[in-house]
Amino acid sequence: MGGVGSVVQSVVGRVRFGLIDLIRRTSTVSILHELEAIQFESPPQLQERQQALLQGYVDLVRKASPLYARLTGFAQFPVIDKAFANANRAGLVNPGYRGKVVSKKTGGSTGEPFVYATGVKAQSYLWAAILLSWRVAGYRLGEPVAFIAGTALFGTGYKQRIYYALMNVHMYSAFDMSAARLEAYAADIARQRCRLVYGYASAIHQLALHINKSGRRPQFRLRGVVCTAEVLTPAMRETIEQAFGVPCFSQYGCNDAGVSAYECERRSGFHLITQRSYFEVLPGGRLVSTDMANDAFFLPRYDTGDLVEMAAAPCPCGRGFPLIKNVVGRANDLVEDSAGNTVHSEFFTHLFREDRRISEFQVVYDARELVIIVHCADAAFAHPPYLERIAAALAFDTIRFAVNQPFVAIKNGKHRFVMRVDNVEQALGETLAC
Repeated sequence: MGGVGSVVQSVVGRVRFGLIDLIRRTSTVSILHELEAIQFESPPQLQERQQALLQGYVDLVRKASPLYARLTGFAQFPVIDKAFANANRAGLVNPGYRGKVVSKKTGGSTGEPFVYATGVKAQSYLWAAILLSWRVAGYRLGEPVAFIAGTALFGTGYKQRIYYALMNVHMYSAFDMSAARLEAYAADIARQRCRLVYGYASAIHQLALHINKSGRRPQFRLRGVVCTAEVLTPAMRETIEQAFGVPCFSQYGCNDAGVSAYECERRSGFHLITQRSYFEVLPGGRLVSTDMANDAFFLPRYDTGDLVEMAAAPCPCGRGFPLIKNVVGRANDLVEDSAGNTVHSEFFTHLFREDRRISEFQVVYDARELVIIVHCADAAFAHPPYLERIAAALAFDTIRFAVNQPFVAIKNGKHRFVMRVDNVEQALGETLAC
């Protein structure tokens, strides 16, 4: 009976996603099958595929864009960023593109929201890569999925609601994470017999903390959890796996740059899909990428603003895609004091990672004050050695902890480890008033 049920599930899943591709005019399912097949090719084979795709992309850009017409090859293309794209938008639009254009907007967590466009092929690769990361976690096409996120991950229009209904997705907002709402989320995920939880790492972590604290785990039927959009720390992963009783995976992406990367079963890095992205790592670890699938709006050699560390060798799992060993964070995830001293958010991650009392943290600062909001089991938490270590690296009039206060949120519902604000006390006060 189980075998028959699996066959029926497979057929229904293909029908559901076939309808989505038909409505969107995408080819997500066929690209997913292609990626599943080629991911185990050798690195040289995948590099050969990538070079052929890059050459076709370069030829198209040079032909279609006056900004690149006089450049003889990809090596002459400059590294560009959001400012360049905003200033040269007309020259980046492909006048020969005749397909459906999808307008996109970055969430603005870097402080500089960015509006760009993608075509059908890029949209197909985007969703195929997401599904590939789900497949590693045990997901089968058409199975019910719980989305826990904000508007940066799922849209709110009627078309999105149709797509998510066909995908069998159940949406849970990351904007309301009260105890009562978390209790309802957990119960509904169990009731809907969801096989996968997908969404913001911080939101899923909050739900996991609630489940662990309550001591009541619903009868989940999950195969796995996939976190995206934010850094998943080892402590967060451990908490999530304890709450849901299944493996927790992380996914990394930067859609405007065409970057899609996923963890395999070993969970020791991110496999970067080179069928869509031609990536470069500049000195210092800055990731630059070209979305070779975006033939509607060109962003060649686009600076993602992310800092990464690449693995020296392919993953032992056998997949040939290059492996991102570590996503350090965004280049602007820096704390800078008035004297010009700077530290990256990783400074704090390393500082706190061995302290099992701390489940999450956020650094909020202005010109004079730095506050570390810590969520931890010890309500009287005050660790002077931490403050001394921070004070040795950064000069602020005041450095202190705020224990178990709500985090300062950004509009798209994501959690940022580091936030510069105009006034710390005002930002904390507004958060407490919400």
